[in-house]
Amino acid sequence: MAIRIFYFGIAIFSVMMVILSVQTPYFSDFFKSEIDLAQTEMFDIADYEVTEEKIIAKYEADKGVKYKDKDEFENFKSFILNKDTNHTLSSKKAIHKDDTIEFLGDAKYKNSDDMNYISDEIFYNTKTKIATSNKPFILWQNENNVTGLTLKYDLNTKQTFATGVNGWFIRK
Repeated sequence: MAIRIFYFGIAIFSVMMVILSVQTPYFSDFFKSEIDLAQTEMFDIADYEVTEEKIIAKYEADKGVKYKDKDEFENFKSFILNKDTNHTLSSKKAIHKDDTIEFLGDAKYKNSDDMNYISDEIFYNTKTKIATSNKPFILWQNENNVTGLTLKYDLNTKQTFATGVNGWFIRK
């Protein structure tokens, strides 16, 4: 009797294995299809953006990693030199993908007109020269302070657009 139960169990196991082998396996769903492998790792980075006439930007970082579709940096600073105003953007971490640099963690913007703002993240488009933040921010120039929810600053026209704004202005 024990042998019949054993053979019956083996038969059921064999049939189940045949059925499972012809089905689509689910094992591959547990693994990521594309693994993001670093192609290059860099330390103490200083990079210059140069046109035919002059240097228009300088980028610095303590560490950088180049992936297939993006670059990641630690303690990143960018210095953008325009005709009349210089701009500095910095953060603890930055991700450069396509035409956008995403500044994450203690993101700061400052220009030579003494305008500053801080947010948890800032997105900077290198083509349009527009800095945006979808997180709460603090903006100040001299003694004047503004807090808000979102911010868009056009570096070319020096125009600021913000939502959820509270401001403190000091008249002299």
